[in-house]
Amino acid sequence: MRTFAIFIGYVVLEFVVAIWIASLVGWLMVIGLTIAGFALGLLVMTNAGTQAATTLREASATGQAPTGAMGDSAVMFGAGVLIAIPGFITDVIGLLLLIPPIRRGAKRLGLFGFARWARKQNMSVVTTTYEGTTVTKVVPGDVVVGDVIRREDDTDSQGPTPDGNHPPIGPGGK
Repeated sequence: MRTFAIFIGYVVLEFVVAIWIASLVGWLMVIGLTIAGFALGLLVMTNAGTQAATTLREASATGQAPTGAMGDSAVMFGAGVLIAIPGFITDVIGLLLLIPPIRRGAKRLGLFGFARWARKQNMSVVTTTYEGTTVTKVVPGDVVVGDVIRREDDTDSQGPTPDGNHPPIGPGGK
């Protein structure tokens, strides 16, 4: 019920802003700006998708994990969605997200919000660096930082080898 009330409030506020702008520049201009905003939003979403695909392709070719450019692409795509939604308030928010310092802040807030959501779902967000590559994963349950010597659910595990090294872990945890 609360979400519905917020949505109705948003729609009413967008109409009030549209009426105010129409009183300044006319309804024809408001309709033109709305259509232009939709087209610009689609352009920004397409650009963000292309940028994300390029980043994934480069990461795949080099064998490295995708960098922070994926987060930038996600925020840019969100900005495009906001610009494409009819309404001046969402257009302004979307345009603000195109400014790099604001985009970086939104990306940080988004990652923080995602980590908080994951904790509520009994998941942990783990960031680790292995052989120079930083990887962030979402895993179920709590995570205790340390070395894994043997998995409790792995009946085939032999533990450390006689020379004290641990056997390599491949697909399937073996």
